[in-house]
Amino acid sequence: MAWSDLPIELLCCISSHLSIVDLVRLSVVCISWSSTLDNYALLGFQCRPSPWLLLSNDVEEASDTLNFHELTIEREEAVLSFHRRFSSIGSHTYGRRYFGSKDGWLVTLDKIDLQPRLFNPITKAEISLPSLFTLIEPQYDPESYIRISFNEIFVYFTTDEFRDRYFHKIIVSSNDSSGTVVVIFGIRKALALASSEDLTWVLGPTLSPYNTMDEEEFEDVCYYEENQRFYAITNFSMVLAFDLNGQNVELICPNMPNPYYDTINFDYMYNIAFLSGTLLRIERVIDITHDNHHNARTMTISVFKFVPDVVISSSFSQWVPVNELGEYSLFVGCNQSFSLHHIVATGIKPNCIYFIDHSSIRFPGYVFCDVGLFDLSNDRIQYILHPYSRSNWPPSIWFTPSIS
Repeated sequence: MAWSDLPIELLCCISSHLSIVDLVRLSVVCISWSSTLDNYALLGFQCRPSPWLLLSNDVEEASDTLNFHELTIEREEAVLSFHRRFSSIGSHTYGRRYFGSKDGWLVTLDKIDLQPRLFNPITKAEISLPSLFTLIEPQYDPESYIRISFNEIFVYFTTDEFRDRYFHKIIVSSNDSSGTVVVIFGIRKALALASSEDLTWVLGPTLSPYNTMDEEEFEDVCYYEENQRFYAITNFSMVLAFDLNGQNVELICPNMPNPYYDTINFDYMYNIAFLSGTLLRIERVIDITHDNHHNARTMTISVFKFVPDVVISSSFSQWVPVNELGEYSLFVGCNQSFSLHHIVATGIKPNCIYFIDHSSIRFPGYVFCDVGLFDLSNDRIQYILHPYSRSNWPPSIWFTPSIS
């Protein structure tokens, strides 16, 4: 039997033991396999998900390459081993930075037109979204600074600063032309929504009907496919849910005291995710005590699950501590938070939170190398990269490759 005549069932079985890179290599064996793999999702092809890290210092705006590092386990320690390089993609990368990722796609944003795109570096597929200039109307002063009015005063940005500091994170419901995208933007981190089929962005839910803290702002958003709703969390743990049109807003959990807010030596980061149908809040505490090197590093991470039927009292919260993720681990950072099973993704340790660079202000020189994992079983942090090794700009991104 010729290689090109192997039955689809056998190819599906083989694919389940391969990494994404090996699956792509499989597709160039012959024309028959290439055409088959073009429809791999429909035919049941499933390769092993492999978490990769897009390191910021490997990414230059004038470059036509992307450099990823694959996460593996060596002697019980997580390390970055295999180097995955994608070249000749300049039209997709020139003048753009990365504001998120989901299921094999990067969310990119240029600094001139402020047009976000979804880009799959493996298939080279790309989906354009409306320009973010449809959301805001910045003014320009005579020296070409972008001027934004905030609380009756003007805040000034250069072109680079405006893109990198005014827009914080971009979250996607699905990687196709009908998917909805949410952006966290502005000095006070508001929400807006759009899809590739829209002409403009529209404002999302606001905090004003629900919050009691003037300093409250959105920190993270996740999409839950089961009910097709977004969930947004603030820096005071309030959670709002809303549909793909930004409507039918529901207060899931009211705000609560934040012990780390407005402290001198500690910062925090809230992420939100679903694991096996349970809503999780991931609270990360960062030491921002500044020395001569302006270093910052993660000190501890706590995970809480939301219990909706609990009656809130002064002594009991709807957020219940979680000390066990079972066979799963979570990946948090500037990407959309996601979970992986350690048997399916053989390069990870179970019951861990994998984290990447943090900055309370997105600005060159103030994003520090902070890449590692927090083991919930023993409250131990392992730094995958030395926390004081370099300043990272823009922040690194967790990425799971896909040819979908």
